[in-house]
Amino acid sequence: MRKIALALLALSLLLGLAVPAAGAATLTTEEKFQVLKRQGIMTGFEDGSSRLNESMSREQFASVLYKLLELPRSSSTPGFVDVLKTRWSFTAVQAVRSAGIMIGKGGNRFEPTAPVKVEELASVLMKVYNVPANPNVGFVGKVSAWAKVAVGTALNKGWIAPRNDYTAYATRGVLVETVYAVYTGWDSALDVKSVEGLNVQTVRVNLKAKIDSADIGRFSLRDDLGNVVPIILATVGGDGMSVSLTTGYQIENRMHYLTIDGKEWPYTSARSDMTKPTITSFDRVKAHVYVLTFSEPVDQKTATNPANYSFSGGLKLTTLQLSSDKRQVTFSTSNQSDNVRYWLTVKNVKDLAGNVMDTRSDLSIVGNDDATKPTISVSEFKVNADASLTVKFSEKVNRDIAVQTGRYSIGGLAIESASLDNEGRTVTLRTSAQQDKTVYSLTVSGIPDLAGNVMDTKSGLLFGGISNPTLPVKLQSIAAVNENTIEITFDRDIKDADVGSLVVSIKDNGANVSMSGWSKYAVRKPGTNRVVAVQFRTGTDPNPGLFHPGHVYTAKVTGVSSLLSQDGANEAAFAGTIVANEASYAKQVIVLNRTTIKVVFSEPVKNVNETYFVMKEEGGDAVRISHDELNNTGAVVTEVTLKLSKDMTPGQVYYLTFKPGITDAAGFNGWKTKNGNEDISLLFTGV
Repeated sequence: MRKIALALLALSLLLGLAVPAAGAATLTTEEKFQVLKRQGIMTGFEDGSSRLNESMSREQFASVLYKLLELPRSSSTPGFVDVLKTRWSFTAVQAVRSAGIMIGKGGNRFEPTAPVKVEELASVLMKVYNVPANPNVGFVGKVSAWAKVAVGTALNKGWIAPRNDYTAYATRGVLVETVYAVYTGWDSALDVKSVEGLNVQTVRVNLKAKIDSADIGRFSLRDDLGNVVPIILATVGGDGMSVSLTTGYQIENRMHYLTIDGKEWPYTSARSDMTKPTITSFDRVKAHVYVLTFSEPVDQKTATNPANYSFSGGLKLTTLQLSSDKRQVTFSTSNQSDNVRYWLTVKNVKDLAGNVMDTRSDLSIVGNDDATKPTISVSEFKVNADASLTVKFSEKVNRDIAVQTGRYSIGGLAIESASLDNEGRTVTLRTSAQQDKTVYSLTVSGIPDLAGNVMDTKSGLLFGGISNPTLPVKLQSIAAVNENTIEITFDRDIKDADVGSLVVSIKDNGANVSMSGWSKYAVRKPGTNRVVAVQFRTGTDPNPGLFHPGHVYTAKVTGVSSLLSQDGANEAAFAGTIVANEASYAKQVIVLNRTTIKVVFSEPVKNVNETYFVMKEEGGDAVRISHDELNNTGAVVTEVTLKLSKDMTPGQVYYLTFKPGITDAAGFNGWKTKNGNEDISLLFTGV
């Protein structure tokens, strides 16, 4: 049955159904979904969407396995009390149960709407293929003890992708990738030309024929001492003529054996240092004197060989010296012509392991005979009402160095930040808490001008401490949460009154957006007083699409006391998004005791009342809900406790459905009570 499904899928690829000409290796998850959909293996939703980011339920997974494996229909009586013959997934659930692929959750329950974890997905795939467990696969990531071997085997086979947490819920997108990886697997040996070790964690397999993809399960690696080296990732080269394998650590300079499709290929592992030295910075120290900094210590002979350095325009090197740590080369030049650009070429410099740098010809200087050092006047130094300090230089200074806090010192205080204004002359310093009636002295040193001339150290810049400064609020960032909600982050806590008075105006790709008729709901983000979520609606649409993907928006924030606004400090850009503002819904029922249950919501909601909840026994009578313990429809909550009119029966399966009436916290949108035409229902068992 699996071979039939594979043949159908291979045929669809051969006929070009929904597969771009570049080949399967370039398919997106959405494109893979469309291929599987055409084969009837997966289905979309009524609105035509794939909803790849939604969690995958157990009954959805059972349905895919039933179609994909062409499982026979089961004629046995219902196997689970919570999957009756009237349920849409009954046939698929019975089939996977009879095949021994998926089992219940205890208490003769299948829990059809429960989400599937990635580690559960791996365990089921091992049953589907009846493969032997591989306990020697090394990987990182959170996983339950019972599922470690299954996850390792699935990673080794390429059925699932590496991730940080395998206990997380699998999305429909994860299912698409897994099914596609398994059923478009390889069926012929790779045509290998050679194998070479690039470094102690990378092996390259050179091929004679082009490929589109490579299953990690085709490869295994050991050294001549018998140590198994885990293979973490297999990546096909851009031209399709090679595969790069990322491995665990290989003992360097030893014979290793890479097995590919059952055939063994020997190679000698690389040395640990295969990295070429690079130039990380090129700085002017003073007139005619420059420093090249390398990424690692370099060889004395090649680093001080004048033949390895040359300038355009006839400029000559007059001195050349390597520092004691062997990372910096200092050189001086002959006289320069003002404002003439000279291009420097550096080549053939080696590191201490003998690796030769790549030639650099993109370094340049602009001729400048400026030898005047920047200075600071006492009259150009002051302390401000917010306890910040401003230092103004006599000329523009090097920005990268001027903002280094280590260039400034004050006895008894720490320099917490330094910023340079747009003109490039004035530095603003912020310090730790200052004391009243205290004289402090600032020292500034080591800051060069744009020509590289370094200032003489300036000491004795005196000021009196300000112990109760007026602290401004600074806008840090704005980001779209969904298509009509943004989050605004400030650098410090803001007041409740500021949340209520906050005003946002928006530009779309630089054009003003008319916000006439818009309403907003502003609320603090749970857990912080520095982030405010703002949800918008228009006069005609409670859930509009306002922030579109591909657009760049600029939001201006006002109405917050002490908010910095100079030079556009209260404005920030953010990008639009495809994320919809999904309706809230009830996501979990927790049984507290025989007469009490708790309902947990997907997001904060309000207008909560017991009349919007309907409870019934599975296949039996309705259970009346006497009241909700909240008793406040105006409250914004994430859960509610419901009291029942009678005791629940231990072991009896119940389900809860919902009626319209509850809204999101803003009151703009009602909550979700149905999936298509089917009521949303949450199953639970009495205690």
